[in-house]
Amino acid sequence: MTKKIIGVDLGGTSVKIAILDVLGNIEYQWSIPTDISDNGKNIVSDIIRSIQEYLLENSLSLGDIKGIGMGSPGKIDFEKGTVTGAYNLGWSKEQNIREQFEEAFGRPFYIDNDANVAALGERWKGTGDNAPDVIFVTLGTGVGGGIIAQGQLLHGVNGSAGEIGHMVVDEDGFSCTCGNIGCLETVASATGIVNIAKSFASQFDETSELRRLILEHQVTAKDVFD
Repeated sequence: MTKKIIGVDLGGTSVKIAILDVLGNIEYQWSIPTDISDNGKNIVSDIIRSIQEYLLENSLSLGDIKGIGMGSPGKIDFEKGTVTGAYNLGWSKEQNIREQFEEAFGRPFYIDNDANVAALGERWKGTGDNAPDVIFVTLGTGVGGGIIAQGQLLHGVNGSAGEIGHMVVDEDGFSCTCGNIGCLETVASATGIVNIAKSFASQFDETSELRRLILEHQVTAKDVFD
């Protein structure tokens, strides 16, 4: 059997997991909810358990796995394999992700910022088509970006080269999970859509289903679009 690669996309709402061949072709993929309760203490163990269950159900051994790669929000020390400041996950303190995965699987583990990993993937298998220079923007629960120049991923100071979501665009705007006010992410993401909807709802006196959901603190970006 040819070796498999496991890819993990860790998001604030869900975790997407994929089994790939060494050429980057997806053979199977699934997702699990991201449990951000208790400062996200169960997130890594949930991912590990889900992968272990898949391997068991499909009669795959650890020897069949070439390596595991993860994209995560937050500040990543890709050399140490740690994550800090992933506030949308409840991770304000440093989390040693590599240590937990290598202990569970005994296979090489690589981690980088989710937008950086997405940029690499888009260059490898997507519209980037192995071009030397690629800029990739991610839109989801938050906003991120990855920059590839002359074939090299740019990390910048503190690994923040592509963190466009935390550029301040409105000094009097909404509070951001990073602690700043008015970041791009507070208006241009799924979170931003909810922020704007709540702002308008506070000025809307008539009855509406969306206003009811907002008042009950149950609204999502999908509700706003629907």
